[in-house]
Amino acid sequence: MKKITLLSFVFLLLCPLGANAATAQAELNFYKNELSAFPTENTREYRLYAQTLAAGLDTWIYRHPTDASVQEALLMQARLYLRAQEPGAAVVSLFKLRREFPAVSLNAIKPLFVQAAQQGLNPNLEEQAVSLFSSPTPAQADTLQARQAEALYELSKLAGKTFYTPAQAAFENFLAQYPAYEKNNEVELWYGDLHRANGNYLAAISQYKKASELYENAPYKAASLRLIGDIYADNLKDTAAATDMYTRVLREFPNSSEIGTVYKHMAILDENNKQYDSALINYDKAIELLGTTPAAYEAYLGKADVLAKNKDFEGTFQLLTKTGELFATTPKKSAEAYQEAADIANRRLRDPVRYAQSLEKALLVYPSNPQAPELMYNLASSYEKQGKNAQAVATYKKLVLKYPADKYANRAQGRLNKLTK
Repeated sequence: MKKITLLSFVFLLLCPLGANAATAQAELNFYKNELSAFPTENTREYRLYAQTLAAGLDTWIYRHPTDASVQEALLMQARLYLRAQEPGAAVVSLFKLRREFPAVSLNAIKPLFVQAAQQGLNPNLEEQAVSLFSSPTPAQADTLQARQAEALYELSKLAGKTFYTPAQAAFENFLAQYPAYEKNNEVELWYGDLHRANGNYLAAISQYKKASELYENAPYKAASLRLIGDIYADNLKDTAAATDMYTRVLREFPNSSEIGTVYKHMAILDENNKQYDSALINYDKAIELLGTTPAAYEAYLGKADVLAKNKDFEGTFQLLTKTGELFATTPKKSAEAYQEAADIANRRLRDPVRYAQSLEKALLVYPSNPQAPELMYNLASSYEKQGKNAQAVATYKKLVLKYPADKYANRAQGRLNKLTK
């Protein structure tokens, strides 16, 4: 008798679950059938209906977040949003699909994403968006919540008129659905980044404040203040408010990893306000704290820029050359520093030898530089002016062979014809 009672109890527990599962599948089948019945023409009525169905799928996904069919639902939703001429919303759906289901074939969904990105994002962000979308899911995103958060992180970097509102909804839905997620302090910061990327600066400031003030043990309080300072400095052009935020970070979080970045941004602020002595001091502090990390690169170039404004061209050249050496493991950055050093050597120091040496280093460290044909032509021309015709000929020939269709190859061939008569 006890056994029968126990089995009955288990049956009663499982029946509602089974019924819910059947209902979920029936609901999804409804959306599938409606989508398959869409005609080829895309009238206003069908666009509005597609938008309504896509919104309905959003509710379905919210109610069944762990259902295996969410993958299919997100793909349908993206297609419906495209039918509704809401490509920004399709971008959001496809990012969710890509991150929540990393095993989905990238080749199968990438064309759809490219179409949505071209229509729904600012044109200058299309390449970045495709790169983010195509990148593999980070290893640490091992739970559903972490994968969904990763999608939000990537969305926070993008902007577009039709994209911004659905991206906001994605953040709000996540925070509502997972109020206890252990990394919501990061999600709140990324939400601020989304506002800033889309030009909603006051909302971004408010969001950064929220991330700082509502999470007592958050490790990002210093970052929140620094980011608010950045908005005042870069976007709202309020030097006093920016300085106040940066000073608070220095005073309240002296051991924070943000300190080096704060000094760098204070230096940029000083430079923009033509306070060059103070800028040099702050750039030096930033360089000392940041070392040769990627964040330090801007500080080195900033200091070089201030030295040039102070007409210390020898110091500028030396610092740019040092920067090229320090960042040799990052070819693009290294080449940029060497190119700027070459420009100083040529225009300010009138030193053809060091001009050529800097160009040589730029080409050596970053052979695939898109500017390589121009650099090679300038290098060969410099050899020619120094009377080093053999080196000039060799460099012109290399340019012609390596980049035969480039405009600088035509110029190089013209010089070769004259030098090899």
